[in-house]
Amino acid sequence: MLDFLIRKKILLPLSAVLLVIFSIGAVFFLRSPLLIVTDSSFLTIYGPERLNQRRIQTSRALLRRVVPVLVSESAGPELVAFAVEGVNRRPWAVLFPQRYHWGASIYKENHPRVPVVLAGSPAGQDESGLSFLRTDTAMDLYRAGLCVPFFAAEQDLLFFSEGLLGEDHRQAFLTGLRSQDYSGEPIYASTYMDYQSYEGIGAVIMAGPAVTFLQRNLDIPVILFSWVDPAMSPRAVKIIFDDSPWALAAGAFRRLPSPGEEILVSSIPMLIEDRIDEKRDFRKLRRLLKEKY
Repeated sequence: MLDFLIRKKILLPLSAVLLVIFSIGAVFFLRSPLLIVTDSSFLTIYGPERLNQRRIQTSRALLRRVVPVLVSESAGPELVAFAVEGVNRRPWAVLFPQRYHWGASIYKENHPRVPVVLAGSPAGQDESGLSFLRTDTAMDLYRAGLCVPFFAAEQDLLFFSEGLLGEDHRQAFLTGLRSQDYSGEPIYASTYMDYQSYEGIGAVIMAGPAVTFLQRNLDIPVILFSWVDPAMSPRAVKIIFDDSPWALAAGAFRRLPSPGEEILVSSIPMLIEDRIDEKRDFRKLRRLLKEKY
């Protein structure tokens, strides 16, 4: 009798735990998935293993499956929309990269009840019914501004971007710098210019095409805004801000967006641990990257 009671005390809690696990698993697999359109060029830059890790992380965050829809870069809009339909007939939502905006529009027209999000701003064509996912650039630049003085000390900072930064973005970056007692003025330059004056530069912010700069193999710490797999970057790159659709998806789909809504989500910064010499420095930088603007 005593043995029976002991077994009962053990089995009942165990059964309850197993029931909860089974229920969560059943809900997870029965819920309709989030689909994310992806092509082979992105997969090459991002890295297949890294994408799979991000897929698992996002699935856990949303408590539903996240499924990539692999398409060819040369696929036309109709074929892209058809590929999405072929993966799942009734998805929870679909996220399209900016380059496939026509495919997103066609898919939405064919499936008006499915929330469709385009990663990027409206491009001016007929995008009625779509929602738009944009990077919270001010938050990203504030965090970059918090971290970059750590590498530059009081030396000059060089900021490369594709175009002119908006005043609000410059202000966010400067707010981060000033909060770390950096008193200098950043040098702003275009990624497309042949910049040569690297003497006295303590750190570089690269928010645009980085290949030309990185090929110089300069021993200057870099904070990079890119989708590139960190393993493919030189050791000078210390932090990578990932603003890919896969990085932004978990923050974007905490709830279903409304048609026409613009969703702002900050990038996921990756601090590359083996490129930071001291553990306490790594912990400090990791803490700074969590600050809110």
